[in-house]
Amino acid sequence: MDINSSKYSQYSQNHINYGEITQPDATGTSSVFSCGGHIKFTARITGNIISDIKFRASGCNYITAAAGYLTTLAKNRDLLDSTLITEKEIEDYLGEFPEGKKHVPGMVIAAFQNLITDYISKPHTKNIYKKNINRVAVALSGGIDSSMIASMLKDEGMDLIGVTMRLLPSDTDWKDINGMYRLNSDIRDARMVSLQLEIPHIVIDLTELFEERIIEPFCSEYSKGRTPNPCVECNKYIKFGALLDKVKMLGAEYLATGHYCRINKSEISGLYEIKKGIDPKKDQSYVLWKLDQDTISHIKTPAGNLHKSKIKEEAKKVFPFLRDKSESQDICFIKGNSYHTFIKSKITNINEGPILNTGGKVIGMHKGYVFYTIGQRKGLGVSHTKPLYVKEIIPEKNIIIAGEETDIIQKSFNVSDINFIAGEPPADTFKAMVKIRYNSREAPASIKLTGKNSANITFDEPHTAITPGQSAVFYNGEILIGGGIII
Repeated sequence: MDINSSKYSQYSQNHINYGEITQPDATGTSSVFSCGGHIKFTARITGNIISDIKFRASGCNYITAAAGYLTTLAKNRDLLDSTLITEKEIEDYLGEFPEGKKHVPGMVIAAFQNLITDYISKPHTKNIYKKNINRVAVALSGGIDSSMIASMLKDEGMDLIGVTMRLLPSDTDWKDINGMYRLNSDIRDARMVSLQLEIPHIVIDLTELFEERIIEPFCSEYSKGRTPNPCVECNKYIKFGALLDKVKMLGAEYLATGHYCRINKSEISGLYEIKKGIDPKKDQSYVLWKLDQDTISHIKTPAGNLHKSKIKEEAKKVFPFLRDKSESQDICFIKGNSYHTFIKSKITNINEGPILNTGGKVIGMHKGYVFYTIGQRKGLGVSHTKPLYVKEIIPEKNIIIAGEETDIIQKSFNVSDINFIAGEPPADTFKAMVKIRYNSREAPASIKLTGKNSANITFDEPHTAITPGQSAVFYNGEILIGGGIII
């Protein structure tokens, strides 16, 4: 179907809703540099209704027509419902856009979605929607796990919202690639999942908070010679902190994620518990040890009751466009896991320095202590009769001390910033299974509280590479007890 000339003329020539609202509640823009196209929406939002919306555009009349028609679709419409407006809806009315202009509907939707993001991401003094105990916001990453969780909850009859976090400035929603307007791949896939399930989808901008609470502390820890786990902090302050607060503002009682763990309420204690996922290869309870009872009461993690193989098998049927979707990387803000490149971009004055053996003799040179971690074997560049490992990092002297495997073995260490899922420790001294890295095996240990937020941990058997900055996490069988930061 070619462009409908009468409807096209109605919107391209009459400039319906053209203009700009002064002191708007929200603004959304998008541009396609290859064609010089630009669009800006401004809106007045009353409660959860878009009470007025206007636009300004440059580039061509096709942009004007598409933007004008979108304003008629959005005006006086519910905020969440308006996110279901699609490019197809614009073309169904105006007709098929000609070659060279096919990017226009996507460009217009982009600007409108950015307007919704702008409004939701702002601080609000009161909830936009009333609390709905059946409403669940699903944290859609664009991956298989969270997408299948959304599908499962939809089948259960839940009132769903899809939410995707924008965490990095480079996570631009829409990209101009060879003249075509396209979504960032993860946001695009999350939106496709939402549209297939016919649920609202919102991108929430948390870039400033993510920089402040995750990236800056991550770099600071490396500069102090420690090896942090940013996922632990992100789960506390971003995903189950800021994002959870936002979805409550949208009336959601729960935030559902693709984490492989189980959350339930104990019939004995009446407290919420986090348990390991039934798929031992995918269990993610380790990164949730900083959460508290109130937060846990608002989280759903259905993936914890399933095996990854089952989820992948079902995803092929439900969301075939995710068939070739790769697994998410270890740290989302380090592209391709290029730690050295990222650290160089964030930490200045990285200098080479000496590598000493345990006797104090210089045996080599390191490239900068921030590139090394306790227990590291590869990359030292030192010849020795036996393998050498990083035993100690001394930032103030720019020194690394290397030793043999026997030199990095210890039984006892201290932790700070302790948190217990139940709110209180089991006792001042107790036994537990302790895990000192995400992929390490847990082992029996004694935990003795040494202060309000600190403890000493002693393994039954010696361990290697107990690394400052990493999390030591405590378990009682399948139940996550809590954890602390290794110092």
